[in-house]
Amino acid sequence: MTTVSADPTNQNSITPERRIIVADTLGYCWGVRRALDIIEEAASPENRVAPIGDIIHNPQVVQRLRGQGVEGAPDLDAAEREGFKRVAITAHGYGPQLTEAAKTRGLEMIDTTCPLVTKVQRLAQKLVRQGYFLVVYGDDYHPEVRGVLNWANTGKSVAAKKIEQLPWNAKRGEEGEGKISPPRKVALVSQTTKNIDELMVFANKLQAMVVPNGGEFRLCNTICEPTTERQEALKRLVDEVDVILAIGGKKSSNTARLADVGNARGVPSYHIESEAEIQPGWLEGATTVGVTAGASTPDDVIEEVVAYLAETYGFTPPEGGIRPVDPDYVPAF
Repeated sequence: MTTVSADPTNQNSITPERRIIVADTLGYCWGVRRALDIIEEAASPENRVAPIGDIIHNPQVVQRLRGQGVEGAPDLDAAEREGFKRVAITAHGYGPQLTEAAKTRGLEMIDTTCPLVTKVQRLAQKLVRQGYFLVVYGDDYHPEVRGVLNWANTGKSVAAKKIEQLPWNAKRGEEGEGKISPPRKVALVSQTTKNIDELMVFANKLQAMVVPNGGEFRLCNTICEPTTERQEALKRLVDEVDVILAIGGKKSSNTARLADVGNARGVPSYHIESEAEIQPGWLEGATTVGVTAGASTPDDVIEEVVAYLAETYGFTPPEGGIRPVDPDYVPAF
C-alpha cells in the first residue's frame, strides 16, 4: 500500500506506508505472571515484602510494585535494616541457603521461583549425584545461574558461555605441558533464557573435548519453552521488517537474546526499555518496524512503544492491538 506524500514541493511523489508489525508471541510468560500474582496477593502497603533482588527484570513493573508494598533488597541484612519481616525469592530462583538464613532470622519467606527454573535446580542436583561435572551455559552473574550452582552444591561445577571460560584447555587424552583435560563425565544444562543456536555451538565444542578416551557427555536442553517461542516468533518476523525493537529491562537476558536473534539474521535490532531510548537514526529509510518483547515485559509498556512510533514517526500500528484478546484465557499455571 502506498500513500501520496504531503510534501508541498512534490505533490505527485509516492511514499510507501510505514507500518508496525508485532511478533505473534511476545511479552509476559506464564512464569512471570505467576510470580507477580504471588507477590501481589501477599503484599500490601501495611504488610510489605522485600524480594531479594528484582522480582522480575523489568524496571517499570518493579517501580509499580513499590506502591503495593514490594521493595527489593540486595540481601537479608538490607531487608532487616528497612524493617521487613517478610522476604521473597524472585522468579529467577535462589540457592537453598537463602531460605535457611531467613528462617534463622525469623523472617517469613515467599517463593516465586518459576517452576521451569526449579526444574533446572533439581536436575543439577541429580546430575551431580550421578557423578557428572556440571557445566551451566549462562551468565555467571545472573541470579538464576548462581541459584542453580548453589543447588548443585559442589566444587565440580562451573558457569560459562565460552569454551575459554572452562577450567580445561585440551581434549581428553591430550598430553603436554599446561594441558588440562576434562573429567570422564560432564553434563551441560542451560540458563532458561538462552539461545538454542548458541547453546548448540557451545555444546558441540564441549562434547568434542569430553568424549575422546572413553569420556561421557550429556546435554540437557533446559532453555524454557516461552523463551524458545519468543525467539521463533521473531525469526518468522525478520523477513518482513527493516528494523527490530526488542522491548524489555536491560537486566532481562531473554530480551537481549531477542535482539541478538534479529541482528544475527541481518536486521538491525535494538534492546530498549522504553520509547525514550528510540533514536531517529534507527528508523531512517525504514518502512516496517518489527516489535517484540521479553518474557518480563508488560503489555502496556509494549503499547506505549507502538503508540510512540505511530504518533512521532507516522508508523501505522497493527490492527487489533498488539495481541488478540481472549476473554476465556486461563494461564497455564
